Amino acid sequence: MLLCSVIIAQTSIKIYNQGWALVKEDRQKIFPQKGEQILVIPKLPNTIEPSSINLFSEKITFISKEYIYHPASIKSLLDSNVGNEIELIKYGEDGSITFSTIGKLLNNAQVPIFEIDEKIVVNPPYNYRFSHIPDNINNFPFLNCLVNSQSINTDYQLTYFIQGIEWEAEFNLYVISDEKTAIEGWYSIRNDNNFSYEEVDVALVSGDINFGRKNHNYQTNILKSSSMARIGDSQSMQPTTDEIGDYFLFQIPDKMNLSAKSQVRIKFLNKEKIPYNNVYHMSHSLSSYHRNIPAQTTKIPVYVRMELSASDLGSFQIPKGQYKVYEKDKNELTYVGASSHGIAVDMDEIKLEIGKTHDILCTFTVKVYKIDKHRGEAQVDAIFDNRKNKAVIVKWVEHFSDGNWEISASNNKHIKLDAYRAEFKVEVPAKSKKEVSIFAIMGKD
Repeated sequence: MLLCSVIIAQTSIKIYNQGWALVKEDRQKIFPQKGEQILVIPKLPNTIEPSSINLFSEKITFISKEYIYHPASIKSLLDSNVGNEIELIKYGEDGSITFSTIGKLLNNAQVPIFEIDEKIVVNPPYNYRFSHIPDNINNFPFLNCLVNSQSINTDYQLTYFIQGIEWEAEFNLYVISDEKTAIEGWYSIRNDNNFSYEEVDVALVSGDINFGRKNHNYQTNILKSSSMARIGDSQSMQPTTDEIGDYFLFQIPDKMNLSAKSQVRIKFLNKEKIPYNNVYHMSHSLSSYHRNIPAQTTKIPVYVRMELSASDLGSFQIPKGQYKVYEKDKNELTYVGASSHGIAVDMDEIKLEIGKTHDILCTFTVKVYKIDKHRGEAQVDAIFDNRKNKAVIVKWVEHFSDGNWEISASNNKHIKLDAYRAEFKVEVPAKSKKEVSIFAIMGKD
């Protein structure tokens, strides 16, 4: 049968943020003749998923496809040289060859067996030196296909999944006032393979998809398609959207290179004066204390949650990613904290837990905590110390050990979140303290 080679004409890659990419290659072929023959598709990536390989053509019938991968290794080189003579050598401490002999490799099933000087030697203590690499050994896989072609000049499409290419979104938030922040969004695309793709079309797929592997979840969100038009500098792209199906695609407009062992970042979002809110919150639990004990005082940290609306960032889906938050004073940056957030769209709130605040201190004193078989009572005093130059509201959630507790008295309004939790919104003026006392009972007399 005749052998033929192929020419790659066009490549597009859909990259998922789960460590997989779907590659589509449109290839042109020049066959020596019509009819049945062998088509060799060389140099596939070594992280390809063989079961995902698909071949399509209107003028080629694919009768069979054989996936072959024999990378260079001591075993593969020995296996390819069974029955041949091989040079056996030893190295000195300086790396020079101190001994050399020739042995005929008889078998390499379990360990190499040689015939040396008309004697059989099993697994001799030598290194090997080969004169060449056999034709059937290649560091990249290839396909050996039996095909029937209706035309000499034709084309086909090759698709496959590859591991080791993924993307994620990275965001930088620059807090410029108590009410406004600037934001940058970047697509970070990483190729961890020893395999390069040059001048390819790239689309980024947002959403959790089941790849038939453990730890992959399937999510049936209705997502959108996105193309990107240039804004500003050559590394900045703004998505525009239209509805096409179940998942959301960010289509990068220009061809790009995915070099081996590389990472590239592309800006897709750049906005100034985005409104945000800082939410100060903390929680306290009576169940963490021992019953019937003397008064105890504990310092409780207050955390900061930065909240902004996805609709203020854009009319497209905001992909999941990590947000780094900085305070910006002219050209000076102070790192505040970081948080991750999932997919957000339209009126979704992006809530970023960025760490503790050192300007709001909270001290809790449990004065009474008594429980017997029929009744319990607790008295808690909380002091909120606001050292900021502005008034703040601290959300305080109190946790109870079971659903029988009720707050019978408090000098601050509260709402009951559920049977086990109550929430207080404590308003603390600038540069001042505020004390809140609650009394709770459990059971009946």
